[in-house]
Amino acid sequence: MNNTNRLAVRFSIALAGTCLIFAVAGNSAMAQDKAKPGAAAAKPAVKDERDRKVLIENDKVTVTETRYKPGASSGMLERGARVARALTDGTTEKTFPDGRKEAVTWKAGQVRFNPKETFSQKNTGKAELVLYVVTLK
Repeated sequence: MNNTNRLAVRFSIALAGTCLIFAVAGNSAMAQDKAKPGAAAAKPAVKDERDRKVLIENDKVTVTETRYKPGASSGMLERGARVARALTDGTTEKTFPDGRKEAVTWKAGQVRFNPKETFSQKNTGKAELVLYVVTLK
């Protein structure tokens, strides 16, 4: 195993451990949103075109590797609080329910924390974007 792979493995373990700490520490402070009985779920305006592979899922976190091909979009989704690490460089555009748009540039190795929010995301770059995402439940 070369040094780059060792660093990636160490980072992934550290990232997962940090997220578990957040999940355990924040579990008592976080209230879970519950759907109202009889409320219909809104259909996504855009089809989910991303390739999302679940690596780990339990009652605290969901860990995924998500791939966006050029032009691929996620559709409008509510996402929980999460930590994301870019495995490749890329550019996306987030569109929020109110129509507001935000350009996001990712560099390989970059890590971001994002709060719970609803948006669609489209790869506006020319190459596939790969994200490693740990979502808190």
